[in-house]
Amino acid sequence: MLRNWLILAALWILSLIAISFYGGPVSYGFLTVITLIPVVSLAYLMLVLARFKVYQRFECPRIVCNHVIPFYFTLQNEDWFAFSGVRVSFYSDFSSIEGLSDNTEYELLPKTKIKKETKLICRYRGEYLVGIKSITLRDYLCLFRITCKNREPLRAVVDPDIIVLNSIKGFDIDSVSDRESPESISHPDVTVRDYIAGDDIRRINWKQTARTGKLSVRNYTGEEKDGIGLIIDTTRTGVSQNEYLPVENRILELAIALSLFLRSKNIPVSAYCYHNGVVEHIIDSPQTFNEFYRAMSSISFHRTPDRSGMYRAFAEEKNLFSKRIVSVITPDADAAVLNYAGLLNDSNTDAIIYLVKSGDPDTAESCGLSHTKMITVPTEDSLKNII
Repeated sequence: MLRNWLILAALWILSLIAISFYGGPVSYGFLTVITLIPVVSLAYLMLVLARFKVYQRFECPRIVCNHVIPFYFTLQNEDWFAFSGVRVSFYSDFSSIEGLSDNTEYELLPKTKIKKETKLICRYRGEYLVGIKSITLRDYLCLFRITCKNREPLRAVVDPDIIVLNSIKGFDIDSVSDRESPESISHPDVTVRDYIAGDDIRRINWKQTARTGKLSVRNYTGEEKDGIGLIIDTTRTGVSQNEYLPVENRILELAIALSLFLRSKNIPVSAYCYHNGVVEHIIDSPQTFNEFYRAMSSISFHRTPDRSGMYRAFAEEKNLFSKRIVSVITPDADAAVLNYAGLLNDSNTDAIIYLVKSGDPDTAESCGLSHTKMITVPTEDSLKNII
């Protein structure tokens, strides 16, 4: 582009020299043409900018992050003059377009259109703009180039991915799933009775049921530590989407993956989050898991100044202290989180703190509590490689 301007400037200077030495209508006409070229080129570019049309769409009713979906866009010229150079740029912070480059330049002849069918991948759960971000136009002589934002951006609402884990670090699955283990009962006065409609299915004695051929439940006066508790910290960290979207996405991915894995092992799971109070999700069937997934897809993260108040609310949930293990998935293991872990430690409840953040690969850290383990979960790596 600079070269073309230098050539135009040189021709304009030569036309001035010709007028100075020779004069005549030819010299003046040449100067006029050289002078008007930039004006005409800019006017043409403004006309293209006003008349140019771009359409884009995707056909999936629900977008799941890291899943490929069809994506279509069309560049259209509805006028009687050609569009010389059109280039489109795509949003790339949270999504990617397969097989297309931002450097590809298109030329649209009159009454023609260019239709592209490609694939879109959204990397994070949330709501953000995808597809074509901006359009760059140039004139025929490459004197001007104008870049403008897409007037009709495409907004995507993306659900978290469902990741199937083969194992979980920090969980002794055999001891957690053994309902009849002596360690699971704090008092020995446990008896068995016939199942009555309305009894908690988590109290079914499967061994007795298998022996007698009819459902039997444990009837006890002591307190049994049973199942897993998941605390999902919905505190928003960071100001820009680049900061908080990867962290929030990984928190929800981890919560969903943990609950799905434990559910597959027939281990009772109760997930807790905070929104104007503690909200509990009991995951004990495929239907309740689907309900939990829908809740995680639409859950909102907030900047909570009083995190200690949120964890005090969790501390008031006595059911959590009856769990074999309580996992806290949080973006910040501050004093509020560690104080809550101390309460779990005092009640002899094992705790695992999953600290989600950008940084180094998976590391286990000590927080000074005998029943508590801290595992750092980076946002960049695959969850299967971490957990």
